[in-house]
Amino acid sequence: MTRCSAMRIGGLLAGVFFWVSPASATGYGDAQPRAMGLAGTYTALARGTESIYWNPANLALRDSPKYSFPQLFGVNLIAENNSFSVSDYNKYNGEDIDAEASSDLLRKIPKEGMKLNTDVGVVVPILNGMAFPMPWNLSSAIAFNVRTGFEGEMPKDMFALMLRGNEFGKEYDIAKWDGSGWGLVVFNWAAAKPWRPGRLKPYFDEFTVGGTFKVLGGAYTEVLRSEGGFVTLPDGVDVSASATARGGGGWGLGLDLGAAGVTKDRKTTFSAALVNFFDFVSWSIEPKQHKVFVTADNLRVTRFTGTGDIEEVLDNPRNEKGEVVLDEKVPIESFRKSLPAMLRIGAAHQYQPKLIVAANYDQAFSSGFGISAVPKVSVGLEYTLVDWFPVRFGLSAGGRGGMSSAIGFAIGPFALGRVRLTVLEFSTANRGGFLPGLAKGTGLSLNLLQVRVMRI
Repeated sequence: MTRCSAMRIGGLLAGVFFWVSPASATGYGDAQPRAMGLAGTYTALARGTESIYWNPANLALRDSPKYSFPQLFGVNLIAENNSFSVSDYNKYNGEDIDAEASSDLLRKIPKEGMKLNTDVGVVVPILNGMAFPMPWNLSSAIAFNVRTGFEGEMPKDMFALMLRGNEFGKEYDIAKWDGSGWGLVVFNWAAAKPWRPGRLKPYFDEFTVGGTFKVLGGAYTEVLRSEGGFVTLPDGVDVSASATARGGGGWGLGLDLGAAGVTKDRKTTFSAALVNFFDFVSWSIEPKQHKVFVTADNLRVTRFTGTGDIEEVLDNPRNEKGEVVLDEKVPIESFRKSLPAMLRIGAAHQYQPKLIVAANYDQAFSSGFGISAVPKVSVGLEYTLVDWFPVRFGLSAGGRGGMSSAIGFAIGPFALGRVRLTVLEFSTANRGGFLPGLAKGTGLSLNLLQVRVMRI
């Protein structure tokens, strides 16, 4: 392979690893700095507005703030793939790719192809949400989310073609693409209250229940089927590829449920929630389904001579006007695709006055919208070096990110009477590998200036 080709491969690896598109696929608060710094070990630790995304019952716990206000500024990023790591980029960028190196790169790509996921979020202070009390001993919070995301899967044969070139007689399945994209605006209203049944009183000092009501609206599109490719023969290239996709706008409703409890010694918190327990989204606003296809037999370079349009060299059917048909629209009335339901179970223990140990288990019941049905287990530690400087560390396995590690810190909270002021929170994560060089993705999260008013 030439030096130029090697540089293109290096650029491709860089694009795969650092590729970013505007998205917020997780949508569950995972990318908030404290949650990310603990590798998602946050179900039992989320308080205030963050409880909306983890367990609404946490809102009514006594150590949850009475009021919490939006951050001044925040940004978070997650970019990952399932094949190449930073070390692969460093190893092959700018180097000549020989047969052994190309085989090594192809072995790293799973049979089903390379998957790409990105999440990017920016905190909008007015919409980020706030927590506040309500009558009847209710603790409440509201928040608006704008969730946009993309998941993509590239066929392995695309990389084989780039690395090894075109071989006679070999069929390249380059049309087996998959993916989905969405844009959602979600209004969340959560409420919780203390409720401790008699049977629980011997074990829990406090027990709470809560729920989140959601209104969702937006647009969604997905690839339903894609297949085909090409084969090079002595008399030309045969091409046959097609893809069917559907999409539309719509709206729906959602409901989360949760419960939380603190033990008698007030050292351990247990928290469990069913996120998206009931989510109904009907994509019935201008729904469309399209089939795109390309067909050509014995395609040669000479067929392009004197043509002004690639459509002229294809063997696709033609319509009544003699125009080449590349796209067929299939009428549909509507379809349903809702956010996957997820069970979240967490525990946090105050092991020492300055040390918190936590564990978490997440299980989604289907995949989609940036969520994986693979179960995720995580553990996290938070140690307060001084009263205003906590540091965090976490490890996780499973879920969308696979094996992951994370670290983070905060400057704050500073106590001003009942007010708790956090000036800065920052976390970074390795996705798809515990060590930075082996990771197949990265995560960054930053928040500036958060204000909370605690209960008496």
